[in-house]
Amino acid sequence: MSCIVTRAQTQMSVPPAGCSACPVRSQASVPSLRRGLTAASPTDEPLANLLFDHTGADIILRSQDSFHFRVPRIYIVNSSPILGRVIRRTSRSLGDANAIPVVKPVVHLPESGEILHCLLTFIFPVTPRVPSTPEEIMELLSVAQKYQMGTAVTHIRGSIARQNSLPARLKPTLHMYALAQKYGLRPEALQTARAILLKQSMTIEDFDNELDIMPGASLYELLKYHERVRAILASDLTKFRMSSARGTITGFRCTELSPSQIPCWLDHYICSIEKAPNRFDLVEFNAAMARHIADRAATASEDLHCDCASIPSQTRSIREFWEALGSVIDGSFEKAEPFLSLVHEYEDPQAEINLAIQTTSPPDIFDVPDANIIIRSSDFVDFRVHKSVLTMASPFFKDLLSLPQPSDSESVDGLPVVELSEDSELLKGLVSMLYPVCTVIPNSYEKVLYLLAACQKYDMVSVQSSIRAEVKRGEFPAPEGAEAFPAYAIAGGKGLVPEMETAARQTLDHPMTFEILGEGLRLFEGWALRDLVNFRKRCRDNFIMCLDSFLEVQPPGPSNIWVGCPNPKVIFSTTHPRQIHFLPIWLNQLLAQNRNDLKYQKFTHPLDIHSRIRQEYFTALQNHATCNFCLGVHIRSGLKFCAELEDKLAQVRDKVTYSFYLSKYHGIHFS
Repeated sequence: MSCIVTRAQTQMSVPPAGCSACPVRSQASVPSLRRGLTAASPTDEPLANLLFDHTGADIILRSQDSFHFRVPRIYIVNSSPILGRVIRRTSRSLGDANAIPVVKPVVHLPESGEILHCLLTFIFPVTPRVPSTPEEIMELLSVAQKYQMGTAVTHIRGSIARQNSLPARLKPTLHMYALAQKYGLRPEALQTARAILLKQSMTIEDFDNELDIMPGASLYELLKYHERVRAILASDLTKFRMSSARGTITGFRCTELSPSQIPCWLDHYICSIEKAPNRFDLVEFNAAMARHIADRAATASEDLHCDCASIPSQTRSIREFWEALGSVIDGSFEKAEPFLSLVHEYEDPQAEINLAIQTTSPPDIFDVPDANIIIRSSDFVDFRVHKSVLTMASPFFKDLLSLPQPSDSESVDGLPVVELSEDSELLKGLVSMLYPVCTVIPNSYEKVLYLLAACQKYDMVSVQSSIRAEVKRGEFPAPEGAEAFPAYAIAGGKGLVPEMETAARQTLDHPMTFEILGEGLRLFEGWALRDLVNFRKRCRDNFIMCLDSFLEVQPPGPSNIWVGCPNPKVIFSTTHPRQIHFLPIWLNQLLAQNRNDLKYQKFTHPLDIHSRIRQEYFTALQNHATCNFCLGVHIRSGLKFCAELEDKLAQVRDKVTYSFYLSKYHGIHFS
């Protein structure tokens, strides 16, 4: 008995006359849905030729894209209690028609024909078929999990494991983790999360341009899991250092031993894994040992002997140590497994914010005289207003209210009702700006952003401009301090470009780390976080180039006035290699230290050098106060030099172009 229909059978498989269901598409009308078959697929035929048409079929499963699969209901009912209930409900709705043998109930399912076909291959006695793309593989698993097909889920995971090993590169692994979070697949999320932590240092800058692979909510859960893993590793590796490690590498003498009587370099290496699990790597281990051996060779006295150099030749000892360390790390990850949460277990951040707004005391009902329309909020508060006011303020409402109203549309006291998705507090603020009444002032900048988004949604340009003016005047709240990060995320998600740009600049005055972002990370879309990181990098690079120009002592450069200090730092010109100039040591240290801090401290410090460089200049000069030459230069030109340095730094920060909106909405990518 074959469950695969041939081309001819597909063309003949049309429901009898009188069936209300859509007919199966004929081969002439069915576009090819072939996405590339895996090794498990028995044929290269398109999906239209692989439809199930079981000879004992008594139901039809109809996919979202109108492909039909004729199958016996007993297979489906036994495989999935969820689909069993759907089938019984569909059958009852047919009434007496179900008694006619030639008419089969049609069960409408939201999945594509491609996914349904793959799923059915794990239910019927045919060769299983796994989709070719990671997205479809994860979707297939999620569908089987949604319909509670336990046996099918197990078989699908087995087929995936045989055909598709975990990617070796980081980017595909991040993508798989994001998909596992999206579809609520806990085993896959745990497997990929562990692989990521063992490959990647968990800092914003180390993710580079891969931040857009996953939503901020998924990244937030990964970071929380990373924190839990680190906490468990700290405890387990401390025990390992104090006991097991000493027993795996024996017979070696080292000039420096830790309190646990193992070489200090080895103790430090184990401690480094507690902070960064990705350091559990043989390359990192060998590098730490090589540094120790090199240091001993350069500094140890002849009467001190270190056997660490012979460790690489002791293959058995290395293997035993590495296996013992790996066992501890495996155990730590297993202990941390319950602490990885899936995104779908949390409400959407926007929903949480709306809930917080809705649970506040309800606003007074807005009821103007001679109102001729009601707008109703999402929490069922009615606002009686004038159509003319709405249409003057909003082309959206002008077009909407110009349409004829359905005869069965709701009305209250004879007034038509228009239901909106905004809550009552937001609508009250919006409506208060349309009438000569006291404006309702939002109590947070987040609510200002949602008010602006509502204006944008309903095309209320003048109202939106008024709100922005109120923010500038200080009548409406503005972001303060680190509030700039969630403000940027919300503005980006709502397409509020001016607010996004302003908030992005304000974030430069604060460190940008995952710890600073905290739960606000869940508000970020992946592209928005990536673009904010790239914006910060461009600002940092501009600062570095500006400081390089002041370190370059070459006429008519701004630092040329300091040449002549009797206590100089020799500077070799990069533009004129044969020329040598001299910059005072104090000034060179000031500029070079700030340059190196920008380059190597990454995002752990704010990018505010333009606002503090003057004070640092005076402090450095004061420590050099014994030099009459530098004091003379300062008296003549020092304040002008400081002002020029400040201005140049501020200018290079301000001239960085805004690429967020273009990158998101126009497909333009910036380096």
